[in-house]
Amino acid sequence: MVKKMEISQHARYTCYFCGKTALKRQAVGIWSCKKCGKVIAGGAWVPSTNAAATVRSAIRRLREMVET
Repeated sequence: MVKKMEISQHARYTCYFCGKTALKRQAVGIWSCKKCGKVIAGGAWVPSTNAAATVRSAIRRLREMVET
């Protein structure tokens, strides 16, 4: 289990802004893209958590309800 977390926290992920595989963990919950320079807050071991995905989908659904 520890090895799985260490591998996931040291891996590079796809940046949400530029689309490059350059998102790297700086500290616990702090992720920065080497290409575009954006810094985002995310999970401790991965940039996006399950709870964050749930919140994003709920916000999107509520926005669609307001627009229509």
